[in-house]
Amino acid sequence: MRIGIEGIKVGGYTDENAKSGVTVILVENQNNTAGISQRGGSPATIGTDLLRPKHRGNQSVNAIVLTGRSVFGLRVVDAIITKLFELKIGYKIGENLRIPIVASASIFDFYDNTILPTPEWGYKAMENLSEDIPIGRYWAGRGATVGKLKELKYAKPSGQGYYEIQKGNLRVGVISVVNSVGNVYDESGRLIAGEESEEFSVNNVMGTTLGVLITNAKLTNSDACRVASSVENGFASVIRPYNLSLDGDTVFTIATNQVEVSVDKVIFLAYEVARKSVLSIFR
Repeated sequence: MRIGIEGIKVGGYTDENAKSGVTVILVENQNNTAGISQRGGSPATIGTDLLRPKHRGNQSVNAIVLTGRSVFGLRVVDAIITKLFELKIGYKIGENLRIPIVASASIFDFYDNTILPTPEWGYKAMENLSEDIPIGRYWAGRGATVGKLKELKYAKPSGQGYYEIQKGNLRVGVISVVNSVGNVYDESGRLIAGEESEEFSVNNVMGTTLGVLITNAKLTNSDACRVASSVENGFASVIRPYNLSLDGDTVFTIATNQVEVSVDKVIFLAYEVARKSVLSIFR
């Protein structure tokens, strides 16, 4: 799938031995605005506080990183930050120093092995930046599963999704990494991934859905956070249950600030695009 929003590049790496990986979203436009919605009870994140209201106004980012391997994914993030520093990408301080602004969130995918990521994952992800994003069991979505309500052994394969829509000059896209405890249903309510059950045995079962909404709309930081919240609403409409205590559900917004538009229009589209992004994995 090709990302049609100018100034956004994506890259990634899949480690088949670990059955895990990393997805990088690089923002070439330094005048972007970022935001966050974080409803999951157990997030594994870094660099997210700066994206919330009451911090520095209309905060921009250089990259968003989604990883597998829970908190150990921070090893990968450090490598990406180092690579950005080497490329002289970041917030300019003085004449020669640039500080990369990077936020990251991880899924728990230690299902088949306990292989830890290495910094090499991050460097390899930065080597293949383009506008193309693979859908399915790739990059950060490689080890993702859904439908873990009964027990982990009933889990079904999931992965990474993407969907984008254009309305006039406005573009809205959502990258999703779906590793939920809950099942996945289509827009009509039909089960498409998981297993219906009246049992609910999810003790110590980790589940996380990650998302990155990208748009060319002009947004404030507060707007960007509300748009990210709308993405979570969209996720919750096709993933049930959602936002459990051991879920790390986190959604980022990146707005490249190129098109003047009502924030409510972006909020409306975010909900629909988020649903279709999740469903793209299973179609």
